[in-house]
Amino acid sequence: MGAELSNRVTDWMIIISLAAGILLILARFIDQARVSQLLRFPWQSSAEEFSLQFNSGKVTLNADRLMILSAWILFPLVIVALKIQGKEESLLLFDWASYFRVLLLSGLYLIFKLLLASAVGYAFEREEESMRGQNLALAHFTWIAILGAPLALISIFVPLGEALYFLVLTPVILTAAVFLFRSVYYSLRSGISSGYIILYLCALEIIPLLFLYHLV
Repeated sequence: MGAELSNRVTDWMIIISLAAGILLILARFIDQARVSQLLRFPWQSSAEEFSLQFNSGKVTLNADRLMILSAWILFPLVIVALKIQGKEESLLLFDWASYFRVLLLSGLYLIFKLLLASAVGYAFEREEESMRGQNLALAHFTWIAILGAPLALISIFVPLGEALYFLVLTPVILTAAVFLFRSVYYSLRSGISSGYIILYLCALEIIPLLFLYHLV
């Protein structure tokens, strides 16, 4: 089983980790301070201000967008680690096809959210507030994927069983909870009704991610 696991795992997990790492190095080369800000932002007092401005500005290849690309590439690792729950034999169920399926669906999900937020914001003349809310979501998604991927690799490759599953699960849940709190707080402060906030979080944040998790 060891040889079989080695072939199935290293064929895609190591390769995508290297690709994502190269993107992070490029982002750090472009704007080292920005990368450092992202890595420590969720727990700082300026976290909301940073996240609301994340990925803003002109459509150019900047540090934020390189980090988003890196996070998108790494995100399937987090999903796989959460699915196998420390059970090494479950790795045999995941390969390049599984990776690209999660990658495609998560990419379409992110694009759909941005387009819908732009359309709804334009229709209700709240485009700036709507897009800043999406920036907030993207910042937390990027942090979860970039920081969660190394933890996912540790939980997969270190033979300590199900105990390491919580190494990935705990920071993901904590950061997701922080994001939900900040998203609700920002929306209420922007004058958006609580009913719309609940509908948005369920329809575009919680349910799609749960669907993606169970689809893999």
